[in-house]
Amino acid sequence: MTTDVTLHHVHLVTADVPRLCEFLEKNFDAEIVFDDTIDGDRNIFLRIGTGRIHLFESRRPPQRQRNIFHHIGMMAGNLEKLVATLTASGVEVTDITRTPGGGFAMVTGPDGLLIELFEVTDPESRKAFVDVT
Repeated sequence: MTTDVTLHHVHLVTADVPRLCEFLEKNFDAEIVFDDTIDGDRNIFLRIGTGRIHLFESRRPPQRQRNIFHHIGMMAGNLEKLVATLTASGVEVTDITRTPGGGFAMVTGPDGLLIELFEVTDPESRKAFVDVT
């Protein structure tokens, strides 16, 4: 299957965003490129080199016996087409949740790997999510 999909970020859930941001900024020269509320929760994207880490300050923080990894994010050129293609192939995909400037859907892969499929269509929002060369 040929798709217009790019591995974009690793998503971490934390109850202490400031502490984790400070650690990543101090030790890895991370730069906050997005800090806003999405679907009721604070979401922060940090750029480290050409990659990104997505921090999610959850109203329901992770249980202590589990690590903070939540999902990988795959940015799609055409989310509706990708979701339709996956669905036609028998992959279970959630409905697309529309957000200002884009949308996302979730897929559960082997071993419970949670994968976010998303697109950013708003030109201003893309500045935080897409490297422009």
